[in-house]
Amino acid sequence: MNTPTACALLAAITLTAPAALAESSTTLDLSPASSSQLWLNVGGFSRHFKRQNGYNENNLGLGLEYRTSPEISYMAGSYYNSVRENTTYAAVNWQPWSLGGFKLGAAVGLMNGYPAMNRGGNFFAALPMVTYEGQRFGINVGLVPSIKNVDSAVIVQFKVRVN
Repeated sequence: MNTPTACALLAAITLTAPAALAESSTTLDLSPASSSQLWLNVGGFSRHFKRQNGYNENNLGLGLEYRTSPEISYMAGSYYNSVRENTTYAAVNWQPWSLGGFKLGAAVGLMNGYPAMNRGGNFFAALPMVTYEGQRFGINVGLVPSIKNVDSAVIVQFKVRVN
């Protein structure tokens, strides 16, 4: 699936999911008291430790995050990455430790769009992840480790709850 198609699909799901769930004969409790939550991720920023390499640090995109429990969420989306290519990702965010609205763990999944990794094709990634989730707004902060041809960075992703 190409990036424009993936973005269009994510947008359609985001805009139609609440209405489809409301009209469904199957009851799915997505109220604030429920542990299930749907978030729209709107991309964010990165800050690279090797400042001289001229990375793009404005990484806008679109994605969905579905939290099924306080410890697990599923993430998928697309964004304009640090090497000025489109990246599509799908991951599980496992965060077993929490304190108030903060959660700590790791996101593990597949992504693409980085020429230094598998010539831009799909590759496995695991990132330490800290999340803050309020009633309507949240933020994911991850650490990209320096491995082979990949320079380390801190990434920030903003999200808004849609249910």
